[in-house]
Formats: sequence, C-alpha cells, structure tokens
Amino acid sequence: MNNAFVRNFLGSKKLASEVAQRAQTSVPAYKKFLQKHGFNVGDPFENLPKSDKETYAKVYLWNELLADDYEECFSIIRSSGSSGHKFYWPQMKSANRSSPAALKNFLENAFAIHQKKTLAIVGLSLGSWLGGDTMSWSLKSMAVDTTYPFFVFSPGNNLDEIIETINSTQSLVEQIILFVAPSAIAYLQLKATELKQPLPLDKIKYVVVAEPFAESLRASLQKRAGVADNTPFMYSLYGSADTGTLGVESQPTIALRKLLYQNSALASELGIESPIPNFFHFLSSDTFLETVDGHLCVTRWQGIPIVRYIVYDRVSLYKWKELRQAVLNSKHLNSSNEALIEILSKASEQLPDLLAVTGRADKCLIVGGSNFTEYILDAAVKCEELDQILTGLYRAKLVYEEDRQYLAFDLEIRQDISPEQEIIDRVYYSLINSLGQFKPSFRSQWQNIYSAWDNHPTKRVLKLNFIPWPGLSELAKTSIKQRGIIN
Repeated sequence: MNNAFVRNFLGSKKLASEVAQRAQTSVPAYKKFLQKHGFNVGDPFENLPKSDKETYAKVYLWNELLADDYEECFSIIRSSGSSGHKFYWPQMKSANRSSPAALKNFLENAFAIHQKKTLAIVGLSLGSWLGGDTMSWSLKSMAVDTTYPFFVFSPGNNLDEIIETINSTQSLVEQIILFVAPSAIAYLQLKATELKQPLPLDKIKYVVVAEPFAESLRASLQKRAGVADNTPFMYSLYGSADTGTLGVESQPTIALRKLLYQNSALASELGIESPIPNFFHFLSSDTFLETVDGHLCVTRWQGIPIVRYIVYDRVSLYKWKELRQAVLNSKHLNSSNEALIEILSKASEQLPDLLAVTGRADKCLIVGGSNFTEYILDAAVKCEELDQILTGLYRAKLVYEEDRQYLAFDLEIRQDISPEQEIIDRVYYSLINSLGQFKPSFRSQWQNIYSAWDNHPTKRVLKLNFIPWPGLSELAKTSIKQRGIIN
C-alpha cells in the first residue's frame, strides 16, 4: 500500500476525547463496561478499550446505554439484523434536523433535480429499519419545501407497485430516482420482464444503500441503459443503524473506482486489491473514525453513545488530495481512461477524505486456507461475464464429503437459461478465475490440486446448484439486506 495517501483516522481527536469523557461520567453502561475490562474513569482516549455490539450494546440494559440527553431523541430505528441480531437505536433531533436539506443538496448536485421534473421511489424495506424509514421521511420532508416539481412514492420493496408506478408516471417526469438495495435491482428488472412491462431504463437513476456492490453491477446497468460512463447514474451512501450516515459517493470517487476496476495495473501500482472498494467522502463532522485490524472503529455522541466501537466492515481511510494526485501521476493511464481522468482532473483537491469500504468482514468462508468474504463472493458471482446467465443472487457455504472440503453455491439462473453442461462449465471456470484473481493462494491450489478433478463434475472444488428464477428472489423479498454466506 502507498502510505502517502493512507490515513489512520478521520475527524477530530479532541471531539473524540470529549465524547469519551462524557460517556465515562454519564452513561451507566459505559462505566460498567470500563470497570469490567479493568479500565478507570478518566483514562485517556487512546488507552480506552474497543467495544462492539456483542461486548457492549447487547450486554447491558437498554436504558443503561442511553445518553444523558436521551430526551432530545425524536425516533427509534432498528438495525437490519443481517448479522443475526437486531438492535434499537434512538435518533437525536440535533443530528437529523439538517438531513432533508443535506439530501436535497446532494440530489441537486448529483441529478439536477432542481432542473428536471423528478419522481423519487423508495424501494427499500420500510417499517422500523433505518434505511427505508429515514429515506422516506427525508425525501418527503424536502419535497414539501421544494419550489420545483419533485414527487415521492414509498412502496417499500414491493416490486409490482414500483413497476406499475414507473410505467404509469414515466411520461410525466424527466427522470426517476430509485432508492434501493443494489441486490434488488436485478430482481426488479426480471420482474418487469416477467410482467411484460419493460422499464424506461434511460430515465432511471439509482441511489443505493445497505450493501456493497461490485463495480461490474454499475457498468452493466449503465450499458443496458445506454448511459455514458461519465454520466451521473448511480450513487451509493454508506452508514449503518449503529452510526448513522458516514459517507457518500461523488462523481470523482465513482470515476476513481471505475478507473481502478478497468485498469488493474493502476490498482496494483497503488496497492489497492481487488475487488475494488467503494470510495466514500467522509461527511459526518460529529464522528471520529479509526481503523483497527482493518475494521472500522467509530466514536460518536448519539442516542446511545459509542466509544471506539467496532463496526465489522473492512475499511481503509485515505487522503483524497494525495490519492487523486497519485492516480493522475500514474504511468498506467491510457486513452481509454480519458473521460474518467477528466472527471478526476477537474475535481477539487479540497473534497473530503475517503472511506474505502470492502464490505462485511465478520463472515467469511475459508477454503483450503484462503479467506473468502461476502464481498469477494459477490464480485465473483456478479461479474459482467456471468450477467446474462445469473441474476446475481446466491447462497454459499462449505460442505464436506468423505473428508474433502467443497465450496457450494446455490445460484439463481435467469429465465430461459438452461443449466446444460456448457453453461455449467462456463460458470464454473468464471468463478474459479475470479476467485483466483482475488485470492492468488486459491489459484495456486486450484492449479496444483483442485484442477485434477475438473473432469469429474461431482469432485470439482466448487459445487454448483442452479435454481431457476425466482427461487431465491422470492426468499429475498422478506430480507432487508442480501447475505450470501449461510451457516
């Protein structure tokens, strides 16, 4: 890794110390937590222990975890439960009062909603989950105060309603912004095909939350929509119920990610491994971020204050100015990168620094000593090469037969695709190639060991089970987030 643009923290250390000191004196659960782990009230910030949901939030009574100004809260939201445990987080008025205005500013800059008649559709799971509830509230709050046409529809993840509304209103608006989990986009398009109600792909833009995604997804969607590579099309927001929103993509960070995705030599020069992370500008001024063993560590005063709290996402922190310059100075740039280079060269050096996020790190499958996180498996299954065969939805687990280890996939196959041997082989070798690219140790093992059984389908190291659409999509309807690894 090029240390010239790596940061160890983002935000104010002074603010972090103040949050920690206040928690030590006013939050009963945090006092007990320090005592339990052999620390004293008054210990300096850098000496304080790390905490997480298992060791802190779930251990103490909810009312013991609350801030001393908890009465300033105005709502309670819950985490998605995708890690196996739901939790309830009170939201502060002060931290959320500016959210509608911030969202309005973002959408005006990203999609020029002040110049184009726009329909916004909240296709995220509603109810008490942060993503859907907060997005619907923020959009409707800002819509009330706009001086231009901006309409909001919040059907949640009801695909039929989304499709019906898009097709019945498309002639009334210039663009449709769909707020959705990235894994749901393929299901929406497949459902529209099944209903024989094709979507106006050239009008649809996306704001995605809840999950990381491979850059191949954005590339595939733009190609289908006939949208140029340098046109505002799909943005991702980053945050969690535990921490609130922490970052957002911009056209320059999207251009950066596309460059690294398209140019492996550039990524290698910078020391950024595949799958390429999402790059988010850090926007939460009341938050202090560190990295601990590659995991995100957050300190923030909120309804339930968190001090050195581990969020199990694999994250690196980068200096924007230095990383941008390193890319522009690279000898590996070529003419095919021209449009993306122009976006980066015109971008301000003063943009906020970056979180580079490569997805959840608390779940992985270990195959012959090679660790495969969901982020890696997502990138392998959802690659452009397999886009016409698979929907992108999968379930992966380890299985053992006669003391031999296999990586087993349930893979949802697109309509009208038959899993004949040619298709099976194409998917198998694509996955082998992708997994080997992300983990050279696995490629070496396949070349030296596993490939000997490739001519015996039942003995291949990857066991592929093809499920006709919508076999897995139907199951995904009740989930807020897609989780590919199953126990």
